[in-house]
Amino acid sequence: MVVFLEVSEMLSLWRDLLNLIFPSFLDCPLCGGKKEGKDFCNSCYSIISSYKQELYCSRCGRFAGKGSVIPCVSDHYCYICRKRQWPFELVRAAGPYEGVLKETIHRFKYLGRKNLALSLAGLMVEAARMEPLLTCVDLVLPVPLADEKLHVRGFNQAGLLAEEVGYRLQLPVNHKLLVKDFETRPQVGLDRVAREKNLAGAFRVTNTGAIQGKNIMIIDDVFTTGNTMSSVAMVVRSAGAGNIFGLAAAAGRYF
Repeated sequence: MVVFLEVSEMLSLWRDLLNLIFPSFLDCPLCGGKKEGKDFCNSCYSIISSYKQELYCSRCGRFAGKGSVIPCVSDHYCYICRKRQWPFELVRAAGPYEGVLKETIHRFKYLGRKNLALSLAGLMVEAARMEPLLTCVDLVLPVPLADEKLHVRGFNQAGLLAEEVGYRLQLPVNHKLLVKDFETRPQVGLDRVAREKNLAGAFRVTNTGAIQGKNIMIIDDVFTTGNTMSSVAMVVRSAGAGNIFGLAAAAGRYF
């Protein structure tokens, strides 16, 4: 007897399995302190709450530098977005890539703390729900890893985040529509032009028919220069997608 499960049921099973393998945190998932009945400890809760008050670019979602004096307007664009055209409509992030959020992402990404996907995705979903345009998403796609990197790391951090984001927002997630055909050099230390050349031709859509006309949300762990998100968005747009949005656990600062 063959049992066919709905997408929502499959996502629920995946989440239950993740919780079974990695039990819910007894302590704060960000710093290890006592949660005291909350998702985070008082200190981290205060930090996370402060992220929501920070100024960020309306287009790329990167946060303004600390102490920056910027007019309080509904739409503010950083200096890069004022002169550069992106292949996506906008990107949003849970907070700036620094401090406790950066440390949490490093433990998740490099130390194999897969259970941190639940907490990080929860913060990402809060950021997504604050952006009205992200209510019209049809499909969630994680930024893929090349087979070589996937074999070494053992998991795709963007894939785990995408599964949890999709589950919480009740959106379908597809891990096979986007692939990275070859491993690229680390982006750290490269300028913008070199970063773009480094990623050229690395990403590919496997089935354009499954993307055409759909509004896509691309998930990644970090958005800094934007070159990875941009490279993925370009191939998705070339495949006929409608609006393209990005969502990350953290974004860099400008100024």
